[in-house]
Amino acid sequence: MSEKPGSPARRSLANTPPLTAGVLFGAGLALVTAAVWAVQELGTVITALIVAAFLAVGLERIVSGMTKRGMPRWLAMTILFLGLVIVFCGGIAAIIPAIVRESAEFVENAPGYYDALMGSRLVERFGGESGLLQRAEGALTPGNLTTALGGVAGGVASFFGGLVWTITTLLLTLFILAAYNQLRRGMVRLFAASQREQSDRIIEGILRQIGSYLIGALAIGALAGISSWIFMAIAGIPYGALLALLVALLDLIPQIGATIGAVVVTLVALAVSPMTAVASAIFFIAYQQLENWVIYPTVMRSAVKVSNLAAIVAVLVGGTLFGVVGIVLSVPIYAAIRLIGKELVLPRLDNS
Repeated sequence: MSEKPGSPARRSLANTPPLTAGVLFGAGLALVTAAVWAVQELGTVITALIVAAFLAVGLERIVSGMTKRGMPRWLAMTILFLGLVIVFCGGIAAIIPAIVRESAEFVENAPGYYDALMGSRLVERFGGESGLLQRAEGALTPGNLTTALGGVAGGVASFFGGLVWTITTLLLTLFILAAYNQLRRGMVRLFAASQREQSDRIIEGILRQIGSYLIGALAIGALAGISSWIFMAIAGIPYGALLALLVALLDLIPQIGATIGAVVVTLVALAVSPMTAVASAIFFIAYQQLENWVIYPTVMRSAVKVSNLAAIVAVLVGGTLFGVVGIVLSVPIYAAIRLIGKELVLPRLDNS
């Protein structure tokens, strides 16, 4: 509520000594600076918590479905995680032989790739094989070698650091899922007693949309990976297992992920033959249309009803602000903001 010109609060502000006002302003500025610094330093931790919370919300839909049938929560969580471990290990067991076989084929065909590269027109422009060797000898200076080794060491450290944070995120997901009901009741109690019923309804709607979106996105990504693997096996495109896994992961990125995966597979198919690349482009264009107009709307119809324009804008904003994590989570976050606006902002505007 706005304060009147003669209210006690305005009189007290007007009578505040300049030194006290300066101290209060400085303290507030220092507090904001400290908060910004803490957010920057804890960026990785905050990201892990956000991702773990979203994963827990998605898995809660499965756990709640089992508990509604009379199953104890601890047993439902045990079955869920055992099932995930079995599926994950089974997927690895199915992919590893293909990866090993395709890696062996690549090593076996590497001399042929080298000869084809050395005989290409592009290499001839640089003086052929001897010219490339001379350029390589000139580039292999002690300083460049040190920089390259430092880059490799940094890449290895980043890989293991990412692995550690992935495991940490999965453990956080387990703990959040175990305390899901307590955390939700705590969130509702943060609101005034007169607003808790409406707040609980909004929170339930947000969590339901987020959970439905994550489950639907995983299902769509898995379907894209399986379909791509079948096509690559028929078309004779090498490294089908690796590329199918890449397509499935990229398909989790709304709107643009499937296109990126299609470009990568088509470039690999170009190494087989131009006709194979054309067939790959036709397949992915057709499948993307099927996914955009049939699969995606069917899966997401009961979850988040977001238009293509809103999804693209949300992806661009999320990617610019938070990178890959922002891209993946941009659509459910937009759906949550839209629900809050629909429940709180629009009714007030209509009644004003």
